[in-house]
Amino acid sequence: MPVDDQDGTTPGSAWTSRALAELTARGYRAGEARTAVIELLGAEGGCLEADDVAARLRLQDKRAGTASVYRALALLSELGLLHKVALADGPARFELVLPDGEHHHHIVCDGCGQTVAFSDPSLERAVHAISDQTSFLIEAHDITLHGICEDCQAG
Repeated sequence: MPVDDQDGTTPGSAWTSRALAELTARGYRAGEARTAVIELLGAEGGCLEADDVAARLRLQDKRAGTASVYRALALLSELGLLHKVALADGPARFELVLPDGEHHHHIVCDGCGQTVAFSDPSLERAVHAISDQTSFLIEAHDITLHGICEDCQAG
């Protein structure tokens, strides 16, 4: 994950601090399971399925059952700290909502399911241009491109 030039932190660590502060400010307890989920998402940068979060926490010997993980993800989404991205052929993934609004999109391999995140400023400008051309105020968007990764092409 890239380092933020301003203070030497990564976007994920800044998100972790913001998420924990937001829970406290809204009167939620940052218990062991919620804290573990937040710290994992911040460290990984998001783009994880709920079951991946639960499995990685088990590997780290963190006390967070699957139901607790799902509840934490739902709450973080409700608070606007996560964005749930539904991919066509798989479970939803959870993305960090960064304070500056920066986000990315995905390319999914239809052969093996590998998912790669990408950002493209010209694509973002095109989305905003569509908003200007229509009567819609676009509040959010998810773009998922499908193709075949290099490994699947070779195999």
